[in-house]
Amino acid sequence: MRTKIKDIRRRELLQATLETIHKTGLNNITVAKLSEAAGMSQGMVHHYFKNKAEVIEAAIRYLNAELRDEVVAELCKVSTPHERLFKIIDVNFAPHWFNQNVTRLWVSFCGEVPFNPVFSRIQRVIHRRMQSNLRYALKEIVEDALATSVSYELSNMIDGLWLRAAVSEWDIDPQFAVNSIEQYLKRLGIERP
Repeated sequence: MRTKIKDIRRRELLQATLETIHKTGLNNITVAKLSEAAGMSQGMVHHYFKNKAEVIEAAIRYLNAELRDEVVAELCKVSTPHERLFKIIDVNFAPHWFNQNVTRLWVSFCGEVPFNPVFSRIQRVIHRRMQSNLRYALKEIVEDALATSVSYELSNMIDGLWLRAAVSEWDIDPQFAVNSIEQYLKRLGIERP
């Protein structure tokens, strides 16, 4: 099936939006900057989206869908709970996700969550999915009550490492982040298969 020109242009605009947020921050986004980055007129931006907020929301959803789809695809390749747990960790710290472009965008988005009900709802969905995926793997490795608390702790550690990467003067090595998580899990008796 052929991709429609409209879908291609929307995807280009969403990519340009993500790049612009990385360069200027979320608060400095304008339709003029988005149209320039996407190589299209402001009228064309408004043809695809009602306003700047709608473009930003769509870009965040697009990025999250890309990460979600990769996690799902990778989880289809594993068979044990341990493999599942470590696959979730590995995808979240893959270099194409765990870099300053993406982590800074994520922190910009999170900074707006308390003030934007749409962003807040997106954030809740993302966190629930992360904790659910982690808990599903963990409940077959540790007792149920511990699986719940460890899933929250792991989710918080992942967010914390992403935050640290976003505000650091240099990229944090993804392997350093994975090693930090693995050290925590080793203390619980959970090791990579």
